Amino acid sequence: MGKSTLVLIAIAALGLGTLIGVSLIDEPAAVEEQVPAAEVAVASTGGAPVFRFLAPGDVSAEEDEFGQPLPAANGENFVGREAAPKSETVTFTIGLDESVEYKALMQQGDMIAFRWSTDGGDVYYDFHAHEEAFGPEFFSRYDEGEGASRSGSIMAAYTGQHGWFWLNIADGPTTVTLEVSGFYDEIVEIDLSGY
Repeated sequence: MGKSTLVLIAIAALGLGTLIGVSLIDEPAAVEEQVPAAEVAVASTGGAPVFRFLAPGDVSAEEDEFGQPLPAANGENFVGREAAPKSETVTFTIGLDESVEYKALMQQGDMIAFRWSTDGGDVYYDFHAHEEAFGPEFFSRYDEGEGASRSGSIMAAYTGQHGWFWLNIADGPTTVTLEVSGFYDEIVEIDLSGY
């Protein structure tokens, strides 16, 4: 399967997730009203996209004056981009009891899908994000656990560093392969020498 196919699958999965997931905004009633798309395209918190979540009982089909169906969502749940989505693969080895951290530098509203796996050894992983503008103690944790692989996707709620920390808990060195697709500025390794 090609990288472009994986990107399209990830974007489709994120779209489905937004339809059945948890709202990213605090005031879902604000988008339930019939508001022109230009007014709902940007949230009041820094320009993040507004998402409308629908369930079968939440809406009814409406028709125009010619009896043709009107769209249930018009411009909502769409984030346009000037650039094409990217795909990257990073492979690295973590020594016994050592750790590595990689981050995707993302703008608010950017979306990534990822998969990482080891060559068999388990690692402790922490998928999190932070941004200095919120203060030195602020961070968001997306996922945490132990294992040999993980897949998922996120849409950045804020501009900042969103990514992965791994600690090798295997009996020897383990190799990790990280695959990232979507909209982001770049993938960078974080210097952990100060930890």
